Amino acid sequence: MSNRSRPDHFTLKARKMGYPARSVFKLEEIQKKWSLIKRGKPVLDVGAAPGSWTLFALRTLGKGACVSAVDLKPLTIKAPPGTILRFRQGDVFTPESADFLAEGGLYGCVLSDVAPSTSGNRLVDARKSWNLVMRVIDLAEEHLTPGGNLVVKIFQGGDENEVKARIKALFREVKTFKPKAVRSESMEIYIIGKGFMGLNQENQL
Repeated sequence: MSNRSRPDHFTLKARKMGYPARSVFKLEEIQKKWSLIKRGKPVLDVGAAPGSWTLFALRTLGKGACVSAVDLKPLTIKAPPGTILRFRQGDVFTPESADFLAEGGLYGCVLSDVAPSTSGNRLVDARKSWNLVMRVIDLAEEHLTPGGNLVVKIFQGGDENEVKARIKALFREVKTFKPKAVRSESMEIYIIGKGFMGLNQENQL
C-alpha cells in the first residue's frame, strides 16, 4: 500500500468526525484564519463530492443554513437537522446548472475544491487546473453577493499568479495558502478572496 492510499492522521480523524474525506481540514484551517463562511449567508460548493466541505459549511452555519452544491459525482452526506442542502449532480458549467445556481440566490461564500483529472504531467495538469479555476471565478462573479468571499484550489505551475491577479481585481483582500492537511508532495494551493467588490453595495456583508 502506498503512503497516499494508507489512511493518515487526517483521514482517520475525518472518519471519526463523520466527514467522508480528509479535505475537510483544509477548509477548517482556512475558516479559522479568515472566517469566510458567515452565519445567515448561503454558501455555494463547486465540485462538492463526496461532501466534506459541504457538511463542514452546514455545521459551521448551524440551524437555518442553506448550502448549494454541484458535482459530477453524488454526495455521500446528509444535511444536519435544521439545515438545507440543495444538490445538483451534473456539470456546474451547463445552462441547467446555471438555473440551479440562480435559484439559490446570491451567495455569501463560494467554495471550490474541484480539480481536473490528472495526466501525470505537472505542466499539463497545472494548465487544466488554471482553466477550471478561471471558470469557477466566472461563477463567483455572477453569484456572489457584494462583500462575499471565495476559496479556490489551483495546482502550482506558474499560472496561479494570473489567477491571483484576477481575484485581486475582484476582491478587497487576496491570500495564498497551503493548509497543513495538504500532502507534502501535492502541488495544490488555495487562493482566497475576501470582500467581493460587486456593483450593488447595498447588500454588502
